[in-house]
Amino acid sequence: MQLVINTYGSYLRKKGNCFLVRKEDEVFEVSVTNVDSILITTAAYISTDAIKFAEFKDRVYRTHRYQ
Repeated sequence: MQLVINTYGSYLRKKGNCFLVRKEDEVFEVSVTNVDSILITTAAYISTDAIKFAEFKDRVYRTHRYQ
């Protein structure tokens, strides 16, 4: 699956063997084994641990270029 972060101010971080996503009052976890790629389309926070974790697990990051 592709993990899509498309809500302004969302937060992506690593928690154990999962990615934890927080947006407004909602929090959910996604196992790294279920994530093929991560797409971030708006201003969001991402921890360096999540970046390292995704790279280590060979997940692909696609980022939107702001103009």
